[in-house]
Amino acid sequence: MYYFDAHLHLTDVTHENLKEMAMCGIRGIVSPVQLAGAKANHPETIIDMWDFQLEKQLGRAKAFMIDAYAMIGISMVATPKDSLEKLIALQPEYLAKPKVVAIGEVGFEPGSKTNNDLNYQQTLLEMQIENAIKTNCRIDIHLPNVPDKKVQFTEKCIELFKSHGMDMKKVIFDHCSDANIEIVLAAGAYAAISVQPWRKITPEIAAGWVIKYDSDYVLVDSDSSSLPSDCLAVAKTAFALEQAGAPKSLIERACSLNCRTAYGID
Repeated sequence: MYYFDAHLHLTDVTHENLKEMAMCGIRGIVSPVQLAGAKANHPETIIDMWDFQLEKQLGRAKAFMIDAYAMIGISMVATPKDSLEKLIALQPEYLAKPKVVAIGEVGFEPGSKTNNDLNYQQTLLEMQIENAIKTNCRIDIHLPNVPDKKVQFTEKCIELFKSHGMDMKKVIFDHCSDANIEIVLAAGAYAAISVQPWRKITPEIAAGWVIKYDSDYVLVDSDSSSLPSDCLAVAKTAFALEQAGAPKSLIERACSLNCRTAYGID
């Protein structure tokens, strides 16, 4: 069985990481574009990062027999300094490119250093929801780590999606936990669990949630980034599921098939 990591920042993993992932059976990646910093980015910088992702980063994974796909988004932690409308107008062109499967990661982050104005973040998200609808594209939603904020912004995003008429089957809520998984599933969206050391979500904890909800709409990812991460988290979660006695069909769904379905990957 080959595994699929539904959220990994390719710019933050090394060639050795990619080799280890391939050896452990992780042969698929969905990677968002994100350039987090302490100040807002010039639009040209964001466009350069979109190009860098598609022209360079996906190829790095392919060299290790890993199929890599991209999200193209204007992030709430890497907001543009100006000319937001220019980026929004250009985004559909990038969403139509090969290997681009979603807008992401986008959403709300009160701790953003580039623009923590939640009204601005909402405007940014709503403009991208409209692009998702216009282009029939999926969208990946970032959620804050604190449980009450995770619930608050899950509910806020669901409200926004419904007001815009977004198909909830094309929405992936990322960094989910037992605080909000039931809310996401009840809305008809996908719940992605980020198995990541700094979040204190271990493979064993994630395996417990996967078994508890036993859903075609629950998937796991590593969210590997510059924060303490484990690029082998999906494979380790599969092992934890097997140790816990989960059926092979559930392991395959949570660690591979549900990701592919969520992002429309054949």
